[in-house]
Amino acid sequence: MSRPVAVIDVGSNSIKLLVARMGSDGILQTEFSQTVETRISEGISRNLPYLKKEAMNSGIDTINELLQQTRKFKPANVVIVATSAVRDAINGMDFIDTVEEATGIEMRLLTGTEEATYIGKGLACDPAVIHTPSFIQMDIGGGSLELIQFKDSKIEKVISLRLGAVRLSERFIPDLQRPISKHAETAIHAFVTAELTQSEFSFSPKTLPLIATGGAFVASRAVLAAEANVEIDDFADKLKYKDLEALKTRLCSMSVHGRLAVPHLPGSRADIIPAALITILAVLKHAERTELIHSFYNLRYGVAAELLR
Repeated sequence: MSRPVAVIDVGSNSIKLLVARMGSDGILQTEFSQTVETRISEGISRNLPYLKKEAMNSGIDTINELLQQTRKFKPANVVIVATSAVRDAINGMDFIDTVEEATGIEMRLLTGTEEATYIGKGLACDPAVIHTPSFIQMDIGGGSLELIQFKDSKIEKVISLRLGAVRLSERFIPDLQRPISKHAETAIHAFVTAELTQSEFSFSPKTLPLIATGGAFVASRAVLAAEANVEIDDFADKLKYKDLEALKTRLCSMSVHGRLAVPHLPGSRADIIPAALITILAVLKHAERTELIHSFYNLRYGVAAELLR
């Protein structure tokens, strides 16, 4: 059996580890995975976004902790990649240099197109998607929204838009601790719709499945599963517009303190989940879809698949 590889994905909201190997059947096998909610992206919506020293230190501590986890698997290769928050920060290269000094590993900074492409390749590793050759994928992070169009199992088009949940929350919500006003909700929805229209990304034909990845979808599915008294893996992977809209309405009406009491809603996402849900609903409406399919396979799976192949 081949040796595994390890991928650490430094995202805007969380830092994720995947240790995986290629099975004899050619399907990626997960050896270990872990997600640490370490938001390094605070301030990402500024005209000149930068990473705070405290956030960078926290990020480095998390990376070192995850590297420690990889040692017992003796991976053939360890890769660290960074996405929107580091890419957009004026001091992003300082963070990259500091990570290399602290770990001895050069962190690879992905472009928006590379980020979207790896997300698409990661989704292609999902056994449930293998038999769905043509579809559209969306991934929402803290800093960006990626859209990928697949045709006959090949990536046809990828775009990355600055529509992440942290970025939109900071820009449109004056006080993240309070309930979300109708004015802020309308402004986010209108802005997302305008950006999608300007991008000219095609969601046609309407019969193409819309498959979604990212922490906002995991959190939403987890909350809906808890309300149905089942585990997240036992809850249907099809998330309907009407259920997401009801969840959005309920969470927007709460303060952060109230959201913290919602079962299975990660505390670190309590302040930004309303903006994420407003964005998701805006995409669904623009795409003329009434549901989406959630997958756990994301960017780190795509990087791992490339390393192993």
